[in-house]
Amino acid sequence: MGEKIKKIGIIAVILLDLFFMYLSFVAYPNQIKNSEQKISENQAKISDYKVKTNKLTYKSYQEVIRKKVKYLNLDNTENTLRKNYTEAITDAYNVKTEDEYNSKEKDIASKLGTDHLISTVLSKTIVQKVKGKDYPQSNGLNSVSVSFGKYNVDTKILPVNILVDYKPVVDDSSATVAVNSKKVMYTFNYNVKDNSDGDVTFTELVSTK
Repeated sequence: MGEKIKKIGIIAVILLDLFFMYLSFVAYPNQIKNSEQKISENQAKISDYKVKTNKLTYKSYQEVIRKKVKYLNLDNTENTLRKNYTEAITDAYNVKTEDEYNSKEKDIASKLGTDHLISTVLSKTIVQKVKGKDYPQSNGLNSVSVSFGKYNVDTKILPVNILVDYKPVVDDSSATVAVNSKKVMYTFNYNVKDNSDGDVTFTELVSTK
């Protein structure tokens, strides 16, 4: 009986030794190999993501937007807004008389399109007549530049900046040096789905003699 127990004990020890040998030479290396493979795969995915991210240019960004928003052609929207804003600002800052202003006011407002922008631009360019004399707020436009921020798919908002460079009116007739350039910026958020704007921020940037 004692011999049987002794033999069983020896067999058990041998089996345990074999089990630990299996773990040491087969199971653990396989786990390590699998872990290394997972790490390698993740690193490859990260590298691929970085490459794709670096290649996400403004043009490809627009492609993503087009796929997500079927009702919107971002290129057409921006081109139309840029054309209308440029024409409206050009007319508004070039008018010299009250009669000319009144004749163009409706067309300017139509091209500006949204209430807040219309009221802000017209208030900055209105020509008033006092005792038969016209008093414009601009001596002519130097340039206008319309730029856009990134379109937000969720809010339907397209940020807009309109940079205007114009010749300001110098009130002091005794001034010996004319101010040839004054820059102002109109900044607002345009809702492309509702064709509406938010509050317009008007900022005076710089004057150059």
